[in-house]
Amino acid sequence: MDSPKRKRSRLACKPCRERKRKCDGRDPCITCTQWGYECYYEGQITQGPPARPILAPSTAESDHCGLIRRLEANSGAAFVRKLGLKIDPTKAPKLNLFGWNTGARQLSSQPNTVSALPITEITSLEHMKSLARVYFDKVDPCYGFIDQGQFFERLNICWESPRTSSVYDSILGGVAAIGCLFSQRNATITELHLVRSARSSLDNQHLSGPPSIDLVTGWLLRSIYLRMVDSPHLTWTASSTLMHLVEASGLHSESPSDLLPSAQCDPDLKRRLVGLAHHLNAWTSFDLGLSRVSFQKNDLPLLPSPKPGDYTAEVLGLLPVSVSLDPGRLKDGTDLTSTLSEILDRTHTQPPSVLAQCNLVLCILRRIHTQDLHLSSGLAEQVLALLEKGLDCARSMVMDCSPWHQVVNVPFHIICVLLVMDTRSSLAMLPEAMQTLSLVASNYDTETMRQAYSAACLLVLLHQQRRKDDVAVFGETLNIHQHERQIASPPQLNSSAEDYSWLGALVADLPGLQRVDLDQFLNADMINCPSLLGESE
Repeated sequence: MDSPKRKRSRLACKPCRERKRKCDGRDPCITCTQWGYECYYEGQITQGPPARPILAPSTAESDHCGLIRRLEANSGAAFVRKLGLKIDPTKAPKLNLFGWNTGARQLSSQPNTVSALPITEITSLEHMKSLARVYFDKVDPCYGFIDQGQFFERLNICWESPRTSSVYDSILGGVAAIGCLFSQRNATITELHLVRSARSSLDNQHLSGPPSIDLVTGWLLRSIYLRMVDSPHLTWTASSTLMHLVEASGLHSESPSDLLPSAQCDPDLKRRLVGLAHHLNAWTSFDLGLSRVSFQKNDLPLLPSPKPGDYTAEVLGLLPVSVSLDPGRLKDGTDLTSTLSEILDRTHTQPPSVLAQCNLVLCILRRIHTQDLHLSSGLAEQVLALLEKGLDCARSMVMDCSPWHQVVNVPFHIICVLLVMDTRSSLAMLPEAMQTLSLVASNYDTETMRQAYSAACLLVLLHQQRRKDDVAVFGETLNIHQHERQIASPPQLNSSAEDYSWLGALVADLPGLQRVDLDQFLNADMINCPSLLGESE
């Protein structure tokens, strides 16, 4: 008698069997549909010429196709590359996460100390308190997951007993390092030592049981700092580690009976920790086209309770929609447009929260463009209004020395989306968007910012050159037989408007002509009008 395993294998299609993937037995199965495999079964007679057998793609080829599919779904890098290729394939920018953040903070000369220093030997207690106040003033309102009273209490204890170290030192160092980032535009030796000390506290933890909340909090601070200043892959690794620690600690469970002893804490604080861990890991995974970490119980945490002066719930309110954009989940055009409308109707007040809303809208717009969908005029107006608000928030954050990663990421991708929308209203926003990106680049003079600004300029220049080439084609078309037209009498356009009702229908069917003033066009002298022929008087 055959085993159950062998019975199931006969129901699976050939590609799923070769790759040991789950198959639902349909024709085609859902796995082959999502991953682009050619679905067929053993002994199945396929249609088409018999001399052309169906060959399943190799594992390497399918994995590569899967990466491309995930990149094209949500990643701004693939979108920018495709935009450049569409305009001019020979000069398109390479695949790169332009505008990922403001760039690495480096000193002209690195400190000589190799080993990490204790917190108490890096700076004074008063300086630590000053840096912490910057953190709680600028970062905590939108990323609120630390008990401020407990923090300052533990900070005083650290200075009272300097020889006693604990995992909470990673929280002290992480908060102070981000405080440095949000108080000085250039890196200092103090900041680099604080980062090194916090990382050492995390790395030195030996887990003999479930991780503590302090360890999870320390890793969340590290992931936030890396997202603002370091490379995408390092950030993804840290955020994935954070998610595994969350699961191991039991913090992700909403059931009190499932909580481990180390996860017993304020439920509101727990939801903030887990929600922000999801938020960072999901968006880093989307940008890189890599897998995000999910739990066995794939439920998202409940929203935290609102507090005066706290806007974390605004940011985490976007999380369900963000997760729904996972490339493995199919969304049709109706879903995307309704989701876009839902996000546009939300009210976000603080600049970091507004930019998080803009980032989600930009991702949905990229998906809509990839599927060759079109926005209604009303929805397009809402989009432009939000993007303009986002540019204003980005400029205010730069002047306030608040280098959230969206400060550069959102303006850069706004420029790309404006070029894709390609309407008079969208192109009119380009100068403001370029000015915003230039402001960020002038305040954070890093190689990352120089690359982002250069790539944006290149895209605009390519678009401009494409328009010049188009204008030349139109001019050449109008100049055909110019000599004969000068001899012949010019046509008179004094017929009634009813005679040209067909022209209105034509304009409606051609998106490129929808910006034309039809009445002005009909009343103009087509042959002698300089604005039409591009001639000077």
